[in-house]
Amino acid sequence: MTEWDESFDVVVVGSGAGGFMGAIKAATAGLTVLLIEKADVWGGTSALSGGGVWVPNNPLMERDGDPDSPEEALTYMEEVVEDVGPASSRIRKIAYIANARRMMEFAMSQGFQWERARYYPDYYPDRPGGKIGRIVEGMIFDGKTLGEWRSSQRRSSQGAPAMAFKTDDVYLLPLATRTPKAALRLATILARTAWWKLTGREPMAIGQNLTAQLMSIFLKTTAELRLSTPLVGLVSGGGRVTGVVVRENGRDKRIEAKHGVLLAAGGFAHNEAFRSEHQPVDGTWSLSSPDDEGDGIIIPMADLPVATALMDEAWWGPSTQNAEGEMGFPVWERSLPHSIIVDQTGARFCNESESYVDAGRRQLDRNETVSAIPAWLILENRHRKRYMFGSAPGGRTPQRWLDTGFFIKSESLSDLAEACGIDKAGLLATVERFNGFADRGVDEDFGRGRTAYDNYYGDPRVKPNPNLGRLEQGPFYAVKIFPGDLGTKGGLLTDEYARAIDTGGKVIEGLYATGNNTASVMGRTYPGPGATLGPSLTFGFIAASHMAGEDVDLPNIGV
Repeated sequence: MTEWDESFDVVVVGSGAGGFMGAIKAATAGLTVLLIEKADVWGGTSALSGGGVWVPNNPLMERDGDPDSPEEALTYMEEVVEDVGPASSRIRKIAYIANARRMMEFAMSQGFQWERARYYPDYYPDRPGGKIGRIVEGMIFDGKTLGEWRSSQRRSSQGAPAMAFKTDDVYLLPLATRTPKAALRLATILARTAWWKLTGREPMAIGQNLTAQLMSIFLKTTAELRLSTPLVGLVSGGGRVTGVVVRENGRDKRIEAKHGVLLAAGGFAHNEAFRSEHQPVDGTWSLSSPDDEGDGIIIPMADLPVATALMDEAWWGPSTQNAEGEMGFPVWERSLPHSIIVDQTGARFCNESESYVDAGRRQLDRNETVSAIPAWLILENRHRKRYMFGSAPGGRTPQRWLDTGFFIKSESLSDLAEACGIDKAGLLATVERFNGFADRGVDEDFGRGRTAYDNYYGDPRVKPNPNLGRLEQGPFYAVKIFPGDLGTKGGLLTDEYARAIDTGGKVIEGLYATGNNTASVMGRTYPGPGATLGPSLTFGFIAASHMAGEDVDLPNIGV
């Protein structure tokens, strides 16, 4: 008989969005809950994220009169998420679609305040079932209400100031000097931020907001959070997982989990050895939490015959790295006119405006035959004069960027190619062809600017295609592009109830998992903004519901 140091109904591992949701749901169902976090800060990669959550058929769409349905959502997911086996099975897609809305409504019942990014499209809006505005996020939240817990929330190493902005503000900010609408939006953000601060509040947005609101709800429950408490093992008996071994204050403790263990410990983006075994690149360019080291995957693999899938995948995205090693994740920068991305031969290899997962994967694929790591984002003078790059306004390229080589500047494309080691003839030929596309408004090679998603980060003043603009006016700039990621997306294989599956296809009783700890229901695709956090929250909610003996909605959705 196992001797326990402590006993709870549920033990949750990891304090990101999925872990918090599972802990909150289990606690409100009357279960005793311990949430452990190995870091000395809480929030995980979720706290560093954009904070958006993809919820098809959500109640705010209904409120706004924008029609959606489970059937349309399933049509879309079946259309864009390829079959990669059980991880993206039809029943798991149905479980996600049906319970994402339930998760959102449950969070609302506990005090979470949502709002909708009404104009943000799915990433394949032209495909059957595609929509605009399925993403929701937290309303701007006052961080000071967290009291002493605010200081231990995970934050970006770059220390961005607290700003009162929303997701549907972001696409306008780069255009602040281009359109009255964008200028007014920037002024509104600055005024709103000033008002919050003048009234003694700390405005929180994006991933800081999401995890802070979840923490504020968590603190009202009976659940307990312990920081600096890593998982070191699982305990099994009687054909099921019965508890965990944790390290607390330098001592190993055995903690019983009567109803189950929920692993929400993230992926393995920063485990160099493990990643080199499974992935084409290491974690050098990952934007995930530095504590994202695979504990929730590696420990179960050592203790149990767990099945895994999609271990070669990540939430890829073209990324930059400055001289200080800080990573950037350019989205509008590569989508706006007067820019292209090329490999070392000077050739384009993707639609620069497409979703980051697709663009990142294209770079990896290209590098298998042609040197494309790094690739180069080439910007014409009008791009730098008109648009924001990162936090730098248009027309103001920080001198330190040039001095450190983060930005390379030349008066001609030929000189730029030479400075970057790009094939000169190849680059000039590519630009000549691309300029013809810009004149005609049709990218005949990769279809840039064809969809509502591409156009979302375009410049409406540029005609005939808001994503295409000639590269002809010097000076020209180049920035290295690396295949970064927002975390890995492979891990434990789970079923529609978020239960771990063994290598024989059977359920491992008592063991649940969610988020980047698992093989994603989205397969190798990224259907829309928030399609990382959406499944993390939803399957955390499902896992806790199942552990509490509550019904999980698995309707018979037809398409």
